[in-house]
Amino acid sequence: MIRDPDEPTGQPQPPFNPREMLQRMERLLSETRSPKRKKADEAQQLVYDAWEAPSDEREHELMCQALELDPGNADALLYMLDQSGLDEEEEIQALRNIIAAAAKSLGPKVFKENAGYFWGLIGTRPYMRARHRLAGALRTAGRLEEAIIEYEEILKLNPNDNQGVRYELLPAYLGLNRLEPARALLKKYNEAEFSTVFAWCAVLERWLSGDPAAAEKALAAARKQNPHAQVYIKGHRDLPRQMPGSYSPGSKEEAICFAEVLRSAWVRHPQALAWLAEQKIK
Repeated sequence: MIRDPDEPTGQPQPPFNPREMLQRMERLLSETRSPKRKKADEAQQLVYDAWEAPSDEREHELMCQALELDPGNADALLYMLDQSGLDEEEEIQALRNIIAAAAKSLGPKVFKENAGYFWGLIGTRPYMRARHRLAGALRTAGRLEEAIIEYEEILKLNPNDNQGVRYELLPAYLGLNRLEPARALLKKYNEAEFSTVFAWCAVLERWLSGDPAAAEKALAAARKQNPHAQVYIKGHRDLPRQMPGSYSPGSKEEAICFAEVLRSAWVRHPQALAWLAEQKIK
């Protein structure tokens, strides 16, 4: 049986092609009024419903309805972005537009009155998710200075760091040899005993600081905290196609989850990697 090319396939179709989506976001930014709080809340509830939807088609439908109520809803815009197929640079620009639209939807009063515990407000979380994604996109693109700015701004809004941006910011600092802010972050959160990122970044920080004895001591502690991480940092083992859905401290799953961010810091310092390869397990 030959299918009519205009017949629906049963698969959700994105409402915009990449260029149309960028244009839509630009139009959003030109709007001066934020939606009424009631409409914004209703839109976010539709997003939550979409996340629990029984089918892709229903999810798509609900996300479109959310954007009709609140064109600046960050979660719905991120969903549309996932459907758009933008390239790396276009995605970064789209994310900046999403963040600007979400900020406009929240209004300046929310930022002024709630900086410092931003994640505590349910309504601010879509904005924070979008900003975290932008930081990650910039980091993946190798634009570490820009990524660091985003991570730092997220931490200013929410120092408790419910999103775990410190696990990406710390390697970014070390990748650029920015030792003072790296030390401050290591001290502030003090997680080397139970965090693979902090344990292995502590090793790199000591090595970059020119203290090989302390680096060796930190290495022994890092190997104890997570003995699985080193092969990924050195690039001796590929990551699995499917990433773990969860992990426990010190597990192989934890090493896999943070392998990319850790290696991205170490690989910028070939001499540190060479030193690591020479260190025998004691």
